[in-house]
Amino acid sequence: MTLTKQKFSEGMSTSEYIDQIKTNKQPFQDIYDNVEIPAQVLAFFSNLKEQMNLAVFTADWCGDALSTTPSILSLAEQCGRLNIKIFNRDEELELTNSYLPEDRAGTVPVFAVYDSEMNEVARFVETASALVPDIDAMDGNIDKELAAENVENPDRARRSRRTPYRVARAGEWSKVIVAEFRRIVGDGVTRDPGERPAIGGTKWPPEG
Repeated sequence: MTLTKQKFSEGMSTSEYIDQIKTNKQPFQDIYDNVEIPAQVLAFFSNLKEQMNLAVFTADWCGDALSTTPSILSLAEQCGRLNIKIFNRDEELELTNSYLPEDRAGTVPVFAVYDSEMNEVARFVETASALVPDIDAMDGNIDKELAAENVENPDRARRSRRTPYRVARAGEWSKVIVAEFRRIVGDGVTRDPGERPAIGGTKWPPEG
């Protein structure tokens, strides 16, 4: 399945997407408002030779989407060189899965960068690979807090604290996310058309 110009045009803008979020709307807005874009990352995107198209396939219930999607949307809005269209993954499952290998069907979010003629340049899946150790450590760090507080029913409490944990780290984590996104897009724009797209983000099974 291919993302056409017509289908791309049917996606939502950033403000339209935020308005319709049903799960984690305030945390999403909090992260979006606290994203930190390194100067060199913003400079790269602000100086792209051509306006590019960014298709985002996301889901408001997904934890990784909660961290990654507002980070990249904020970057795109600030640089002014990425034409953003956002799609709810659950409404576009077949199209979203067309960007993924079979063993990762259903993974979100997915970010696909296209040139002005809708030729795919780069693809970024889920979140930054460099962020995975921090995400893997999240439950352990929360458990330490719960143990210190002698919290009853720690399993339930852990689930409820994952979202504020992500919000509290919005600035730190967003810098890692956008830097890796910049590296993948930078790789894509320097490749010959036949060698595109450059693909980055997390891998499964994890490397190492």
